[in-house]
Amino acid sequence: MFVKGGTFKMGDFGPVSTPDKMPYAPSRAHATPLHEVELDGFSMSKYKVTVADFDVYTDAVGKPHIAQAKFDKEYRTVPDVPAGVNWPEAKAYCGWLAEVTGQPFDLPTEAQWEFAARSRGKYVAFGTDNGKYEEGRNVASYEQRKKMLPNADSLAVYPNGKFPPNPLGLYDMGAHGQEWVNDWFDPDYYEHSPRKNPQGPATGTEKVLRGIEDDYASSVTMYRHKSEPVLAPFKSRYTGEVLAERSGKTGFRCVVNAAKQLAP
Repeated sequence: MFVKGGTFKMGDFGPVSTPDKMPYAPSRAHATPLHEVELDGFSMSKYKVTVADFDVYTDAVGKPHIAQAKFDKEYRTVPDVPAGVNWPEAKAYCGWLAEVTGQPFDLPTEAQWEFAARSRGKYVAFGTDNGKYEEGRNVASYEQRKKMLPNADSLAVYPNGKFPPNPLGLYDMGAHGQEWVNDWFDPDYYEHSPRKNPQGPATGTEKVLRGIEDDYASSVTMYRHKSEPVLAPFKSRYTGEVLAERSGKTGFRCVVNAAKQLAP
């Protein structure tokens, strides 16, 4: 989906947009100060990359399929489940798309992701069709998650496109798992972030994730999560067996960094 460029206030806009002037995100979200950002236009995938999509990539480059361990296999039982991968794998997938298409595919920057989730920077707390979090109507309820993937290692995960998109036509922006973005994490980055097309810190040890972690409050559009780029496999404490190769909830989608809409 093409996202027309523009200017917006990035970060926790609660104090300037709500009657009680209270922030939406806790201090651990590192979503302050609110600051102005200007972005060029770009195109973003309307869905997160699925396990099946990622299989096409791994087959093409001669790598093993993901989601093969005991707990991971659950994600192969339902169509359109987002691929849970580590950051280097997400980055490589978007890079592969760039190679095979000749288009400038990449992971979105943190600023691009928030701008798109907020439908070009509107003051909406959730990246849903109406800016609200309504379990069972525009995000999956616990019961729906449990029914769809009863044995998954993370109930945050849910298949793509089962609920209405946001006004830009993007699905699951902030719901049903987290999404890797390009940026390194710095808790103080907003203090000195450039105004024009910020790319994040030059170096770091953790990458930024956006989206829901464990409860609805963590899925607000400005919440900044962090993680090591490569997560350790989950192993049985008794046998040492690898039960999950990766976290099922760390998904991603790609963008095309072209300021004009792509030809169909």
